[in-house]
Amino acid sequence: MQRVDAHVHAFPDRLALAVRNRLGARGGLEGSALLPEVAVLVRDAGFDRAWVLPYAHRAGVAESVNEWSASEVAQFSWLVPGATFHPDDEDLARLVERALIGLRLRVVKLHCSVGAFSPADPRLGALWKTAAEAKVPIVVHAGQESPGETAAGEIDELVPVLSAHPDLDLVLAHAGHPATARTLELMARFDNLHADLTPVWDRPVALGAEELRRFPGRFLFGSDAPNNPIAPAEQERGLRELGLDDEESALLMGGAAARLVS
Repeated sequence: MQRVDAHVHAFPDRLALAVRNRLGARGGLEGSALLPEVAVLVRDAGFDRAWVLPYAHRAGVAESVNEWSASEVAQFSWLVPGATFHPDDEDLARLVERALIGLRLRVVKLHCSVGAFSPADPRLGALWKTAAEAKVPIVVHAGQESPGETAAGEIDELVPVLSAHPDLDLVLAHAGHPATARTLELMARFDNLHADLTPVWDRPVALGAEELRRFPGRFLFGSDAPNNPIAPAEQERGLRELGLDDEESALLMGGAAARLVS
């Protein structure tokens, strides 16, 4: 079974350096944030594939980033080029059609925290509909109240989307940390909700083996590389310590992600 890192970030050079400079002020980051080095990092960490998740922090960013993803990220055969959008984007339906149908980008990242918007924003309707029809999963980093973290009420903003689009695969980034209990409740209600176990900076997602076993094939490994101070190998060691069996580990470390992005 393939090993897939379902949460890796890359951007056009100028934006990549800006993101790294902002996050690097915290310390602990090593290596380059530029695409060629990120591609090598994925392979060096032992992964067969990785979802590359750019994100738009404001209107007017997504279109050029999506074109870059299709032309530059796609040059690395083991990387899955991602798209991004912002509800303030002009003619969002056109951008979605171009990215998911024209460019055939196979995964989407929405960063509600950085972009300061809600996933329940009705302007995102065209995205949900097209992604469901095209079988493109959407990774959503919900939450605005605290940088990087998600409150239970903010996870609830996914409910109308999940209810209206049962064929849409949503992946809640960081499993909604620290409100993981609410994430599990919604996963029990909605079969189309998945979650990745990407740490929030240096804070691992607090879920144990029993909780992961409740939803086989619906949790994904994510490293947040190259902008996380915990190396992917260290993150993986922590998950191995949970005592999952070989089949459970294989699903977590790539099987679930491979099924979502074929």
